Amino acid sequence: MQPYALAASDGRTVEYGIPFLIKLGECAHGRGLAIVQYTARSGEEPPEHVHLTEDEVFYVISGRLTFVCGGAEYPVTVGGMMVLPAGIAHTYMLAAGEEAQVLAITYPVQSTPDGWSGFVADME
Repeated sequence: MQPYALAASDGRTVEYGIPFLIKLGECAHGRGLAIVQYTARSGEEPPEHVHLTEDEVFYVISGRLTFVCGGAEYPVTVGGMMVLPAGIAHTYMLAAGEEAQVLAITYPVQSTPDGWSGFVADME
C-alpha cells in the first residue's frame, strides 16, 4: 500500500441500494478497514440488521440520525458518532424529508468460513 490523498469527491462510487462513495476499500487496500461516505435520506433507511463479522462507526457530517440498537435509541447530530459492535441488531431513522451526510467506518473482527469479511468487501 502506498500513501495517497483524496479530494472531497474522489473515491469509487458503488450502488448498493443507495450510492456509496468508497474512500478506503476493505479489500483494495488489504488492511480490513473501510471508510465510505453517503447521504442517508428519510424513506431509504436500512431494515434492522446484524453484522456478525465487523464493527461499525458512523460519523455524522451534516444532518441528524437516530440509531436504534439493543432496544435503545441514540440521537446523533453533526459532529457526533455512533459505535456499533458486531453482533448487535441495528438500524437508523431520519425525520420525514430529512437527509444526513455520513461517514461509515467498518473494521472486520472476524471472517466467515467462505472468506467474507464485511459489507464494504461485498460492494468491492
